[in-house]
Amino acid sequence: MESVRSTQISRREFVATICWSFGSGWFAVSGKLEGAEEPVISNFDFSLLDSYLTPNDLFFVRTHFATPQIDEKSWTLAIEGAVGHALEFSYHELIQLPQIKLPVTLECAENPIDGGLVSTAEWTGVPFQWLLRRAEPATGTKYIRLWGADRDPQSKRFYSRVIPIEKAMHTDSLVAYQMNGQALSATHGFPARVILPGWYGMDSVKWLKKIEALSSEPDNEGSSAPSYYSRTKQTSGADDLRKPISAMNVRSAFARPLEGAILVGKRFLVRGAAWAGENAVKHEEVSTTGGNTGEPATMTSPKRRYAWVLWEYEWNIAKPGEYCLMVRAEDDQGRRQPANRSEGRMDRYEQNHYQQVRCLIV
Repeated sequence: MESVRSTQISRREFVATICWSFGSGWFAVSGKLEGAEEPVISNFDFSLLDSYLTPNDLFFVRTHFATPQIDEKSWTLAIEGAVGHALEFSYHELIQLPQIKLPVTLECAENPIDGGLVSTAEWTGVPFQWLLRRAEPATGTKYIRLWGADRDPQSKRFYSRVIPIEKAMHTDSLVAYQMNGQALSATHGFPARVILPGWYGMDSVKWLKKIEALSSEPDNEGSSAPSYYSRTKQTSGADDLRKPISAMNVRSAFARPLEGAILVGKRFLVRGAAWAGENAVKHEEVSTTGGNTGEPATMTSPKRRYAWVLWEYEWNIAKPGEYCLMVRAEDDQGRRQPANRSEGRMDRYEQNHYQQVRCLIV
């Protein structure tokens, strides 16, 4: 295979600060990760996708507020609310409990179609259901509220998310304290965080300090967490359809070539990853004709629920010129990526339409 390269090869920028305006406020985007005093949004540079597990220092970061500094000696995890037995665990006690290890892909619900707010790690932690069963949630408990130690500096309210008890009790949900065999860093949620496999990252609460059992769904009072809802424009004149966001969509992305690449040669190994939330990727297809035709890609890593699969496609280039490459995936439940973003969507979340990369062959 002839060696080709892009003239726009990017690398993760660790020293950069810009502002990103969201509906819930202004967030700083910074490469200063450990002990950050400002909110952080840091992408995983997909051109660095060379291994199944994302190295911890390259794993994407999305925080809503400043990273809390927590002393493991004084930290405790409380389980309370509508439970038969309120419990509290120290860090030392937590890491001595039964554990599981599970590779899981996390994606931010705000991840743009060509973005890097997605990564994969092997998480080690305590099964969530193990903790809840020992606390004995009351009959009729429907929701679990997860409280983090990060908070809005103005309102002083802590970040929290509310999930159905069924997801908390799922066999594969866990309270994690390691990623890729190492203790969580401060930015990734030390001492402990929630991992809800197959759901978007905002529900995998970091810096976990309290698990609260609830008999009914609460309002957002007392929490600084922004709302995550899809909004679809209705054509009948009715109010916009509004639904909570939870499980991740099926999606795929290019690692190489990059947008605007200038390639030299007659063959190129197209590479990338695909993921499907709570499901497994079944089929991956690459088009080098702008979607007019497509050919199957080769999966180079195991097909698993919750985690991405790496794929590659050996492109035999017929002649020089401009090309538009597209990639699309299907999961084992028959879900397929849409060709285009729905025109009715009024929000920025859940973007999973076909990614396109344009390149020039010389």
